[in-house]
Amino acid sequence: MAQVLIVIDMQKALSDLDQREKTIATINSRIDQYRHLNRPIVFIQHTEPDMEVSSDNWKIFDEIHSKGTDTYFNKIKPDSFYQTGLESYLKMNDLKSIEICGAQVEFCVDTTIRVAFHLGFKIDLLLDGVSTMDSMSLTASQIKAHHASIWKNRFAKFVTVKSPLI
Repeated sequence: MAQVLIVIDMQKALSDLDQREKTIATINSRIDQYRHLNRPIVFIQHTEPDMEVSSDNWKIFDEIHSKGTDTYFNKIKPDSFYQTGLESYLKMNDLKSIEICGAQVEFCVDTTIRVAFHLGFKIDLLLDGVSTMDSMSLTASQIKAHHASIWKNRFAKFVTVKSPLI
């Protein structure tokens, strides 16, 4: 298990995520494990038009086990490190191994994994805890499988967690 869990963009604007309920259950199970071990949990929230700070679309899904005592960063780019303070937070707290989950596979999750790798972090990826939506040319499952084939053993180690049945 990594030193910190980073949950990316699990926000109401992305209500059409593929296997949303299963993904949320998996993430919640992992959040609960990190809480049990008193390890930090970081939530990243994307902001853009129609996802302004404090708007309903910007808010984290109600079902997610987030707490006010967790750490939160807003981002304006797919890179969770870009002008967010995340890198400084991790380094100040001597957190060198991170676990990533969230949305969207081909945008914010992929970019964050690659930047974290470039910055020297050890990355675990909760593969069943990442999702996306169908594009005009690929299904969400195809997008996820493609990116998983790139990430595995190059950028991240995959971790699994038993999640409650939906």
